[in-house]
Amino acid sequence: MHVLRTKSLLVYLADLTHVGNGIATEAFPLNIGLIKSAAIKRFGTAVDIRLFKYPDKLMDAINARAPDVLGCSNYTWNFNLSCYFCRFVKSVSPSTLTVFGGTNYPFTMQQQEDFLRKVPALDLHVFYEGETSFGNILERILGGGISALDTCIPGVQHLHPKTGLFLSGEKVLRIKSLDDIPSPYLSGLLDEFFDGKLTPLVETARGCPFKCNFCNAGNSYFTNVNLFSDEYVKDELTYIARMASKSGSFHVTFADNNFGMIPRDSKTAELLYSLSQTHKWPQSVTVWTGKNSKERVIDVTKILGDRLSISMSVQSMDPQVLKNIQRDNIKLDHYKQISDSLRAQGRPQHAEVIMPLPGETLESHLRGLCELLDTGVSNVQSHTLQMLYGTPYKDDPNYRIQHGYQTRYRIVPLDFSQISGEAIFDIEEVAIASNSMTFESYVEARVFLLVIDLCYNSGIFYPIQKYLGTQGILISTWIQALYKSRASFGVGPDAVFNSFCDETRSELWENETELIAFYTIPANYQRLIDYEIGGNVLFKHRVWMLSKFAKEWVETVGKITSALLYEEALNKAEWQYELKALQKFLELSATECFTPGSLHTILTGNFQYDLLRWFQSEPNSQLTDFRLDHQVEYHFLFSPAKVGVLQDAFKRYGTDLAGLVKLVQRTSGIGYARDATAIIATGDKACGAQTNSAAYGPGYSSM
Repeated sequence: MHVLRTKSLLVYLADLTHVGNGIATEAFPLNIGLIKSAAIKRFGTAVDIRLFKYPDKLMDAINARAPDVLGCSNYTWNFNLSCYFCRFVKSVSPSTLTVFGGTNYPFTMQQQEDFLRKVPALDLHVFYEGETSFGNILERILGGGISALDTCIPGVQHLHPKTGLFLSGEKVLRIKSLDDIPSPYLSGLLDEFFDGKLTPLVETARGCPFKCNFCNAGNSYFTNVNLFSDEYVKDELTYIARMASKSGSFHVTFADNNFGMIPRDSKTAELLYSLSQTHKWPQSVTVWTGKNSKERVIDVTKILGDRLSISMSVQSMDPQVLKNIQRDNIKLDHYKQISDSLRAQGRPQHAEVIMPLPGETLESHLRGLCELLDTGVSNVQSHTLQMLYGTPYKDDPNYRIQHGYQTRYRIVPLDFSQISGEAIFDIEEVAIASNSMTFESYVEARVFLLVIDLCYNSGIFYPIQKYLGTQGILISTWIQALYKSRASFGVGPDAVFNSFCDETRSELWENETELIAFYTIPANYQRLIDYEIGGNVLFKHRVWMLSKFAKEWVETVGKITSALLYEEALNKAEWQYELKALQKFLELSATECFTPGSLHTILTGNFQYDLLRWFQSEPNSQLTDFRLDHQVEYHFLFSPAKVGVLQDAFKRYGTDLAGLVKLVQRTSGIGYARDATAIIATGDKACGAQTNSAAYGPGYSSM
């Protein structure tokens, strides 16, 4: 029986972000924009669909008028937030139909049924691609009301409203011609989100041909890669550039799984560069580049230069571990050639591993990190293994038993909110031990990563890294020496490392119930807001060290480096003087860089070496050859470009620890040290030669 509707079906679609300590997830709600666009094309004025990103706006809308349908995205970072609004809307409007869609959902039927039974306020869950399936829900409601849920809906799973039986519709075929979905940007559906706070999110392709078993995109459903057309992408990016430049947005994130592997991506890169010249957008780009074919990725994205950091993901360097996770890596010597090529172009690149993968030991993990360091890649990142739905780590109990996985729960950093007096937390399950890696080994691996992050990833210690290369000392040897010398760290650095170890342990909980009970206590919730607990432990301690103990950390690193050079330096006659000059340079460039008041401060120092010219020289150039017969005066200051970016970041994120962590995460690549300018006296004026070494992280220059 069809029910004649006299007014449009009111639908609220929400891709919510937590706001307990600022905006946790800054991406535009592109997902629900696409669903709305497809629904309008299919149903026209029969549906009235409104989009939401911020919880307060959704709350106000529900209080003003409850919708007929509330659809929420379901990811690890907003699942409980979406559940809260399902419960709330049911409390004021029991007849409202609640729908979820997103990747935080099992891929096996029994677990899907269990999932639905644990969320009683949820009526239906879309599985796989969402536009067609959500449209099927709307079609069913428009045709028969709630009673139409008595039978299966293609692409949707739910419990029968009367009998409670689990109903699963047939799998919906993926959309091959993605242009069939009108652009939500071009139609103005996302205009309201150009508010200067959110970052545009773009999708040019869907699907992933790889089958990595730790990623739910490795499911066979997603194997084929489908594309939006060249014209669609061009029109959309051009529209975004105009809107973003007006709102003060500088960044763009691509949702594609393997950007750079499709030949068309070169056109997209050229378009982005052109838009950056005409509209000053984008100034930086986040993409997930292809897992292999790195030469193609590099060639495709070459025009973007340092706006784009190339992902050199390997996940592990151990052959058996790679076999266990169904992944192939390029050979190490090939990897190094690519890294050398990128570095010569002045382009950032980051290597990523995951820990603990099946079969990985502490020794193999640290060995792999050292191998990556010695390739010259500009940044090395190690991620804790998440137990994601759609992977055997979450869906297959036997797989966990086979590899002896122990897991714990922790808050997703910054993903907490308080709404109408109720505290809401989103939580992730992570692996902290396996039958090949103990929990204490996990902690040690994290400590090793903190050393890498502070001394290598930060870019601040580039002068020492270059110097070690001239003395025949590998970066991995240096990092290991620092790691093994932790007992001799100064008071400030020692406090940072002790705190890091403590929080690496204390952020983990046996179960979600205990975690929520602890953080719900008002005093503990306030500690979350103050970023004392519950944040990104690695970034927090990097910022703490560099904002509070920069000078002491430089001294500590200098002392340990001195001991290493005493044993292994090739230049036995000069290294003490050269290291002392480099350490002085680092102290002046890296001290007091994390406060607004420091942005216009100029520090001065005299040096016996032409350090700026040495920084630009060939990798093996000896510093001795750049010794001067007179001293040169260096002024250390932030460039106007950095001042602008950092002022915007301080204004946007604040200057407390939580704000500074966001600053580091979201302005990566600009460097967190003053530039150095050589002042050469000529009469009453100062002059000098202009150089540029932005590729080296801190961006030392002269003028």
